Amino acid sequence: MKKRIISAILLSTVVLSAAAPVSGVYADTNSDIQKQDATIASAQSAKAQAQAQVDSLQAKVSSLQAKQASTKAKITQVNNQLKNLNVQIGTLVTNISDRTKTLEAQARSAQVNNSATNYLSAVVDSKSLTDAIQKVTAIATVSSASKQMLEQQEKEQKELVQKSSELRKNSDNLETLSDSLDSQAKELTSQQAELKVATLNYEATIATAQDKKNELLAQKAEAEKAAKKAAQAQVAYKTQQSQETTTSTTTNIPSTSTSNSDNNTSNSNNNNGSSSNSNSSSNTSGNGSSNSNSGGSSSSNSGSSSATLDAIVSYAQMLANRTPAIPYVWGGTTLAGMDCSGLTSYVYLHAAGISLPRTSQEQGGAGTPVSLSQARPGDLIIEENGAHVAIYLGNGMQVDAPRPGLNVRVSQTSWYTVNYAVQVIK
Repeated sequence: MKKRIISAILLSTVVLSAAAPVSGVYADTNSDIQKQDATIASAQSAKAQAQAQVDSLQAKVSSLQAKQASTKAKITQVNNQLKNLNVQIGTLVTNISDRTKTLEAQARSAQVNNSATNYLSAVVDSKSLTDAIQKVTAIATVSSASKQMLEQQEKEQKELVQKSSELRKNSDNLETLSDSLDSQAKELTSQQAELKVATLNYEATIATAQDKKNELLAQKAEAEKAAKKAAQAQVAYKTQQSQETTTSTTTNIPSTSTSNSDNNTSNSNNNNGSSSNSNSSSNTSGNGSSNSNSGGSSSSNSGSSSATLDAIVSYAQMLANRTPAIPYVWGGTTLAGMDCSGLTSYVYLHAAGISLPRTSQEQGGAGTPVSLSQARPGDLIIEENGAHVAIYLGNGMQVDAPRPGLNVRVSQTSWYTVNYAVQVIK
């Protein structure tokens, strides 16, 4: 009876421990999910700020482009005015030149030919005083008009030249402004391009973080599945324990009654026969009870062992698929890094509540050695003469921490390097 009670206590400890470790994985996974959420939120905020700056720069670029168009229109207008002024100046220069030549020709003619343009000849040749005055006045008027016309044209030429100079200066200023606007537009466009690149980078960060979050959610779902399986195993164990208790009670009561009846009958006949029959009945009853208990214990152990092995397999697969992946670290025994025996120790402790020896060589003697063909999913696999240990998944697959540079993984079992399997769970 004591052995049965101790067995029940140990068995319940294994089943309960199968569900307990998942909370640690939940904590790690939820923390990682929160980190990805924070990364996504931060990137989205930065992206929104960058997009706002892009929009602001776009407004400035549009304003500069409008100014550029206006400035270029003004430059075109000023250049057209300069062309017209140049034409007018050219015409005035030609007229001034012609008029100057005419006045010079008249002056030479008056000196050489002594014609009527000469004031003295005009007076002498006049028939009367009135005629003389009219001739002199006519000569003076013609000469004065030509001179005034020449002066007016020269004045207009100076004004046009001055106006042309001002237009050229204005044109130069507009060209300078246009160059400045072009430079500003290029700078703003460059900033805008950089911000667009930053926006794309933020989008990539968001997408990457979302992918990682999805992986973590999948990992969490796998952990929940393992926890559910462990909980179901616990319920099955409790049901089996209850059935075992009921069966044990039902079996023991008739046995005691039969023993007492046999003893009474034996005593009524004779003392020697009573002693013999009593012992025989007692032995028979004891054997029956023993057989009944043995069958119940075997059934319970088989069911709980299967549940424990399932929990080990589920937990090992969960670690192999964990994000971020668990790297190989020699001597490591935590999620930050593990070696082969560190992995098996971690899984057995957290999935089944079983403490394994630290090294792969020691773990090779931690249970019953069997051939690989007899290995069950969840058993240990000893490889390379004890230098490596893994957890068997069945169908020629295993979970192990292989070597530096690689992560905890699901891999194919190499039949050439496997020495034997170890059944820690009976």
